[in-house]
Amino acid sequence: SEKIAMGRFLDGKVSLVVGTHTHVPTADEQIFPGGTAFLCDTGFTGPQASVLGREIEPVIRRFLTAQPQRFGVAQKDVMLRGVLIDVDEKTGNTRRIVRIAESIEPQS
Repeated sequence: SEKIAMGRFLDGKVSLVVGTHTHVPTADEQIFPGGTAFLCDTGFTGPQASVLGREIEPVIRRFLTAQPQRFGVAQKDVMLRGVLIDVDEKTGNTRRIVRIAESIEPQS
């Protein structure tokens, strides 16, 4: 509720209010009456076959054993998430907001 309240407060003063922290993308993109685009959360950018970007098995092992584990960075199913907005250069109002979710291959 804090994010949408901030979006409503800033409506007409900024072009975009977007959240980035809950790791799960929301589908609530909209443009408020004053021209501010809003999305509660873009979601996690990184390896989807992971636990917040880390290899799955060591994280599970840590939960099950309470023993320290080395959490390697996962490399598979990398996803880029974000938003693209089209802004009127004269008014600063957003004309369009689109969620982005693109699969990308890590560089070796």
